[in-house]
Amino acid sequence: MGTWGPRSFENDDAMDWVAELESYSDDGPIIDALNTIIDRADDYPQPLDCSVAIAAAEVVAAQLGYPNEDCPEEIEAWMEGRPAPTATRIAQARQAIEVILAESGLKGIWQDSDEWEKWEEAMEDLLSRLPY
Repeated sequence: MGTWGPRSFENDDAMDWVAELESYSDDGPIIDALNTIIDRADDYPQPLDCSVAIAAAEVVAAQLGYPNEDCPEEIEAWMEGRPAPTATRIAQARQAIEVILAESGLKGIWQDSDEWEKWEEAMEDLLSRLPY
């Protein structure tokens, strides 16, 4: 995984997913990314899946009007004219991030790095932008 920082879009996996999102007219990729983590909560979700789910949760937050300060233009373009996410989608996004923060391959990587606190802060910031 090419990673250049602890924020949501500072890795190749997230940015590759963002590039693919543009080709979809529905929110299927968001649902799939979030459900992959939720469905594998007991199986130690892998870093790639976690990075993609974080990007998907960022899309949900952006749709609510709380975008990441580094939100890619591709997400802003994809969101144009789309309705706000449902309460169910918001809950899925929160749950996926909570699973990643509880125990995941991505968490393990960041815990072993000098930027652990910055990554954890970025995830807490994302959760704060996904209201109950």
